[in-house]
Amino acid sequence: MVHVPSMSAGRNREPAMRVVMTGGGDFIGSHLLARMVGAGMHVTIIGPDTGECRYTASLVTAGDVGFTRCDADFGDEVTLRSALKGADAVVLLGHVPPRGPSLAERLLEELSRNVAPALRLLRAAVGEARHVVFASSVAVYGAPTRQPVRESDAPSPTTPFAIAKLAAEQAVRATCSAAGMSASILRYATVYGPGETGHGVVSKLIQAVLVGQPPVIDGDGLDEHDYIHVADAAEATLAALRHRAEGVYNIGTGIGTTTLDLARLVSEHAYPKAIPVCRTWKRPDPGRTRIVCDTELAAAQLGFSARRVLVDGITEEIGWLKAQLAGTPSPVLAASA
Repeated sequence: MVHVPSMSAGRNREPAMRVVMTGGGDFIGSHLLARMVGAGMHVTIIGPDTGECRYTASLVTAGDVGFTRCDADFGDEVTLRSALKGADAVVLLGHVPPRGPSLAERLLEELSRNVAPALRLLRAAVGEARHVVFASSVAVYGAPTRQPVRESDAPSPTTPFAIAKLAAEQAVRATCSAAGMSASILRYATVYGPGETGHGVVSKLIQAVLVGQPPVIDGDGLDEHDYIHVADAAEATLAALRHRAEGVYNIGTGIGTTTLDLARLVSEHAYPKAIPVCRTWKRPDPGRTRIVCDTELAAAQLGFSARRVLVDGITEEIGWLKAQLAGTPSPVLAASA
């Protein structure tokens, strides 16, 4: 179950914070939005639309959340400054996936469609906001040689997504430092849970099994990743906002799970007769990736530790996806619908 605190209870506990965010209708953003509204924060989403999340759209329609329409490149500085007037904080969660056929083209898209717009928004926030939260990824570590990875470990990104995230991290920190703003850089582990759609590994495995297909994995499936429930990721982000934390933080569980074990877990809980199938690489094996987070810094400075167990989260996401496939979104997970 996704628990969203009541608005009245939140307002009694915490003074209102004015937040402008991108990605409010996206996967993590919709869960974070529910918690910010529940905490009594005044939130405005900025972007070309409110995304595909019905919950986010309902909050905007009801007037509980503001919305400022702006082109995806954030090139209209007048509109940006108007939206940011009086803002205490900016949350940068939006991400536009690249579609180019080559690595170079995808990297150019990442820089032009994600990094540059974020910097334009930050430029407009100078003199208004005091704090910035930027959504990064543990992908910036590349293929680390020691585990668990710590925030002090040298990044070595290898994909357009990771290269762009690291570039944005550095640009955000430099911009905020020069402008006297604090910045929380959150390196999320692999986020899963209700509301996950598209190309997420957990979602793809579940959707295959739910229609009676075996979950297909690349290679031997012994890559190991840290999987964090979207509700935990949202709560970590809220903690960074509340603490106005300055620094880089791994947001994960500290527990690694292989892709093979993940596929077996999905198979057991979604369709017991399904058998994980390994398929070999059609290109040279790039080697196994293992990224498990050291979470001590987030615990010490944000007061955050992940609470959801993977098996429970998988079961929850299976239920949500079943409801989506049946055309009857679960009311329990309305915040993800």
